[in-house]
Amino acid sequence: MDNRNVGSLFYEIEVHDKNGKLIDKKRGKGDSVLYNWMTLFGAIRKGIAWAPKQTNGTQQNISQIVFANCDMLAPAGDDSYGLVIGTGTTAVGISDYSLESQIPHGAESGKMSYGETSEYNSSAGLQQDMGVQRSFDNNSGADITVNEIGLVAKVNDGSSDYYVLIARDVISATTVPNGGRLTIKYYFRWNPS
Repeated sequence: MDNRNVGSLFYEIEVHDKNGKLIDKKRGKGDSVLYNWMTLFGAIRKGIAWAPKQTNGTQQNISQIVFANCDMLAPAGDDSYGLVIGTGTTAVGISDYSLESQIPHGAESGKMSYGETSEYNSSAGLQQDMGVQRSFDNNSGADITVNEIGLVAKVNDGSSDYYVLIARDVISATTVPNGGRLTIKYYFRWNPS
């Protein structure tokens, strides 16, 4: 029972320079499942409407979720959901609803090109990892330091999409050189043994 680890959040980060050489690698345990995620559990438990705060700061009552229209696998170039990155350094607060300072998609100064968010799954014995991964290219003309990562879900109620931050972590400063690539895996781990 001592090694039991059910549903913990982890991240892995790699930085490659413009020549594809690995120049930084780190991993950590996320401690940042947010209030938005916990209130979803509460809404399901009680059979009531879910009232998350969207990334734009608007509180939304969602009385039904059409799971077939929900997504975390954002296409390339879409920075509104999926795995997102930022420069903010303020410690995570349980009620965070957006990154402190999200880096937008693009190739101009202060921006990074968002690749697609894709599935990440791994298993070893009874240990199962399930999450997402995404790469970000720095074509801004200067180094960019990433300090925060987050996971935004696109939630649909049958007529509208809502963007809800469910996890955020402040990481050790990670500098992505101009021409370099940042790749992040963000996943939940189950180890029932």
